[in-house]
Amino acid sequence: MKYLFTLLLLLGISIGAIAQDADHVELVKAEKRAAAFKIQARGNTQARGFDVGHQRLDLQVDPAVNLVTGTVTTTFRVTQDSLTQVVLDLEDALTVDSITYQGNAVSFTHQGGKITINLPASLPLDAVAQVAIQYHGTPPGSGFGSFVQSDHNGAPIIWTLSEPYGADDWWPCKQDLVDKIDSLDVLVTVPSGNLVAGNGLLVEQTEQNGMATFHWKHRYPIPTYLVAFAVTNYVPYTDTVASDSGDIVMLNYVYPESLNSAQTGTANLVSVMQLYNDLFGVYPYWKEKYGHAQFGWGGGMEHTTMTFAVSFSHGLLSHELAHQWFGDAVTCGSWEDIWLNEGFATYLEGLTYEHGLGSADFSDWLVNKINTVISQPGGSVKVDDTTSVGRIFSWRLSYSKGAMVLHMLRWVLGDDAFFQGIRDYLNDPQLRFGFATTADLKAHLEAASGKDLTDFFDSWYSGEGYPIYSIIWEQTPDNVLHVNILQAQSVPASYFKMPVPLRAIGPGFSQDLVFQNDADDQYFTAQLPGPVTELQFDPDHWLVAEATITQGPVAVDPVPEQARLTVTPNPAWDRVRFSGEAGGLVIITDIAGRQLARLRKPRSTAVWWEPAGRPEGLYIWRLVQNGRVLDAGKLVIN
Repeated sequence: MKYLFTLLLLLGISIGAIAQDADHVELVKAEKRAAAFKIQARGNTQARGFDVGHQRLDLQVDPAVNLVTGTVTTTFRVTQDSLTQVVLDLEDALTVDSITYQGNAVSFTHQGGKITINLPASLPLDAVAQVAIQYHGTPPGSGFGSFVQSDHNGAPIIWTLSEPYGADDWWPCKQDLVDKIDSLDVLVTVPSGNLVAGNGLLVEQTEQNGMATFHWKHRYPIPTYLVAFAVTNYVPYTDTVASDSGDIVMLNYVYPESLNSAQTGTANLVSVMQLYNDLFGVYPYWKEKYGHAQFGWGGGMEHTTMTFAVSFSHGLLSHELAHQWFGDAVTCGSWEDIWLNEGFATYLEGLTYEHGLGSADFSDWLVNKINTVISQPGGSVKVDDTTSVGRIFSWRLSYSKGAMVLHMLRWVLGDDAFFQGIRDYLNDPQLRFGFATTADLKAHLEAASGKDLTDFFDSWYSGEGYPIYSIIWEQTPDNVLHVNILQAQSVPASYFKMPVPLRAIGPGFSQDLVFQNDADDQYFTAQLPGPVTELQFDPDHWLVAEATITQGPVAVDPVPEQARLTVTPNPAWDRVRFSGEAGGLVIITDIAGRQLARLRKPRSTAVWWEPAGRPEGLYIWRLVQNGRVLDAGKLVIN
């Protein structure tokens, strides 16, 4: 979702910095206010005591008028004994005209964004009942659109976009990430000459007295925020995707002025869907359709079976299509886990480049994502403030870092276990067409690989930052490469335990090496066919990390206890004392490997270093004797 909006963040333009785009800034501010209010008001959504089965929306709209009138009928099953009230969400800006229960009028209150319906008698556990709400009004449009009336090329249009908290801006619903609607019918009546796009299959279209009614039927579970419609003077056309389950119809509703570019873009998407089918299983909604409806927001939104898109570029369409698996079929069970939607969709876009689709180079794409993540030191993939829409949809963290977490999991597990674990996650009957958490994904990847991924997820999902490696190497005359890996972190964090890829290059050879770095100040060796002229860090871009590589010297034997130095104080700010039995040369460098001091240390004598004027941060020290590193460590200056 929100592909072009996130591109602004990718370019380093923060939400608060888009001063020239006042409408966009105000829109995001309004959404943040609405989100915070709705979270506070909603409370424990699981305590509402009912499960939504079927919903039918009968709506009347005119794309030239910012108004909705309709009836929403909700069939539900009681999940707690003696249910006396049904509570649904609807913004106070809309007016509830009447409510019936089983066809009879009932009393209700509508305030604070909640409709509380008083049942005439308490309902027992597992009872099935129905309420119908007649309402009308001008939706407040407090979200990334929610409900928007505008125009394109002089033609009026209305479209909806409810993620994350905007569904109740325009219809009475149960807005949460707990309960999917089991099945859905949406009927929209509009002035003739317009077409209505929606979820599922168009099962009927009728016209009478200058009005047209479109009936869309969707028979898969769907989260409230993915229910959508759009209406304008669309031109329809179809593409067809061959699959093992039969031909999949790709139905497209586009502006007349965009027909040529749209036809090119959607035709190219056919091979993308076939790739996703091969990697992750056939398109989840193949029995209905996939499609696109053009709309006026600056990006795309993955409404189930029909993406809303502003344009038809490869990146946008492949990203939104990926959501049909990741976000729609399996939906994040909390906005703190939005990376399960957006990180996957971003990574799948990258996979299209890896498989030769689209015009981007996969290596360049990975470098771009890594640079985006390390452009700031902190931030976790896990959303720490779900009242902030800007934080939920952070391009750097939810999209780019989320995608690279998946790429690193692939590196740690290998392709076979990684893709098998992902397919198992998608096909888990407890998750498919339901909700998932990061713990669910972790469990399936662990089962497929046989590896414990607790440290990985603690570091890369809930933890902040990324590793900063300092790598020193030298080669002995027998062509044995000796490598010393030290690691700092961009923010104080637990150690990132990762396989570190290096490439040794020499006359007539290039050899890839992988060292499992599980602790600081580790030493590794590798036999090479000849002398090394260059050592490269992570040449295929598997890791979110920074690194500096320095040639020798490296300690080739375990450091004896008598050679170890004591460094105090650490952290330091004024003077640092290096003491111990061993003598030699104390060399101090910054994290980039630049030498700052060389201190001659006699045996059994302490030496001092004054870091006055040095920037706060991490520094590296080494004790060198006769060309060998006897001891090394980190020093923090603050």
